[in-house]
Amino acid sequence: MIRTLGPQVDLDGLVADALEEGREVHLVRAAASKQATLEAFAEALSFPGWFGHNVDALADCLDHLLAKATAPWELILDEAAVLRRADDRAYDGIRAVLADLALRHPSSNLTVIDR
Repeated sequence: MIRTLGPQVDLDGLVADALEEGREVHLVRAAASKQATLEAFAEALSFPGWFGHNVDALADCLDHLLAKATAPWELILDEAAVLRRADDRAYDGIRAVLADLALRHPSSNLTVIDR
């Protein structure tokens, strides 16, 4: 499932709920550029050295990690509005990757916090 939450979300509560439900929580903070946001994904999720720093490579790495996961995921992209304001096209591309992953991995939650 992919969901978009507004700026008033209680991040600590969201994380606590996910942990209580047995989810593996991963938090990525978006940045003001596509490259910086992709780097944030790579750093937060310990992507392999072959990560190509583009949206297709993001999709490949996330799909690989979700396929290997032993528990459902809660992947949270926080501060997404920062990227949306700076590069709406990059925001749409990354959100599309997350939406596609949500379809392919229905036991995991992908959450975009739009603040």
